[in-house]
Amino acid sequence: MDEALEGIPQRLRPLIRAAAHGTGRVAGRILGTVAGCFGGEYAAEIQGLAAAAEAPFSQVFLSNLMYDLTQMSDHWSGASACSSFSFNLKGTPTLARNMDWCLPAGVGRHTVLVRFHRGGKSYLSVGVVGLVGVLSAMYEGHWAVTLNQAPVQRLAIRYTQWPALHRLRAACDGFGSFRSVTRRLRAFQTMSPFFVHAVGVKPTEHVVLSSLGHEFHVRRKTASALIQTNHFVDDLERLNPPDTFLDADGCEWRYDSRPRYEALQRRLRELPKSLDESLRKLQRSPVTTEATQQQMVLRPATGEYALRVRR
Repeated sequence: MDEALEGIPQRLRPLIRAAAHGTGRVAGRILGTVAGCFGGEYAAEIQGLAAAAEAPFSQVFLSNLMYDLTQMSDHWSGASACSSFSFNLKGTPTLARNMDWCLPAGVGRHTVLVRFHRGGKSYLSVGVVGLVGVLSAMYEGHWAVTLNQAPVQRLAIRYTQWPALHRLRAACDGFGSFRSVTRRLRAFQTMSPFFVHAVGVKPTEHVVLSSLGHEFHVRRKTASALIQTNHFVDDLERLNPPDTFLDADGCEWRYDSRPRYEALQRRLRELPKSLDESLRKLQRSPVTTEATQQQMVLRPATGEYALRVRR
């Protein structure tokens, strides 16, 4: 928590500390108001989850902000270091992805498959107990999306905007086609930057949307596979941090985003012929690390998926 608070304004730190420990009625009420600003439905869901778990609302709410809180630190800790690629399997787009997270450890054991419903429609979300946002989702017959962390050093945190995972959920809740869900994503501003890797059901429907917080850049598949890890590619290279740097305490940090990207490039010279082969492309160092909690393959054209989690 202290590390995550390093980049947060001093006046907000006591509020977040109190809420994280479930103390302070005022803190809880303020956070309840803030949660309502992110969408009444999501605040109600958090309240229901907190009641069922007999946990303070404030703790469940803050757990749903963990992505953005880690982004607010003065360096990108690499707490989330995801890898994804998409390609056409038997003529239809398929999205494979590692979800890496180490704050806290044990996320894999608490993985859940959730269906979000609206009317007679529903989509599948691969999430974590207590999460109301979306990290990975698939709407059968239409699209699949996953979120990767983006470096934040050269971009601003926008405290008044929605959390990244809530915004992805809002876009998914509109259902619709691949084209409509990617259009909704590009219309949203967020607290912090992120990457969305999305595929549809037509052979050309592969895209990585690079969110800068206030605008999106689009990268499309131009080779046999589209790859994304945790750094900006092509015209946005200027936004990347150095691969190695010293933090304020003199500790050296190394980003492994480029080695993972390059490893996938080599492995995908021969494309997978099945969902199981797709999972195997994700395995082994440097793509899979001790922080890898979920491995999945999503094929929206058929509704097929494969999922492995760390126990």
